[in-house]
Amino acid sequence: MNPVQQERISPLHQSLVEPLLIAGVEKPFAIVNATLSIALVGDLHMFGWLPIALLAHLILRRITRDDPFTRQIYVKYNRQADSYDPWPHVRTVRGKRPIGFGRAMPC
Repeated sequence: MNPVQQERISPLHQSLVEPLLIAGVEKPFAIVNATLSIALVGDLHMFGWLPIALLAHLILRRITRDDPFTRQIYVKYNRQADSYDPWPHVRTVRGKRPIGFGRAMPC
């Protein structure tokens, strides 16, 4: 007889998957916004910065509400090359093994 296969279900907490939010904004953005606001308003007495900081926070909150992984997406996008060129170039060195894989040893 074949034993009945049951699906394995493991509990997964959303806090392990979703980014950490402060007042609805991703933590790095909220810290930068608050630090800049405190520095400009507290030290330089630029009280006109308060509405700008509040507007920036609301915009960041809206972006995070639409997609909480926006920052990770942009970071991954920026690390990729602008284009892929599949053709070999003149400066490409052929036949060299990577360092640590017997590069200086004869075949």
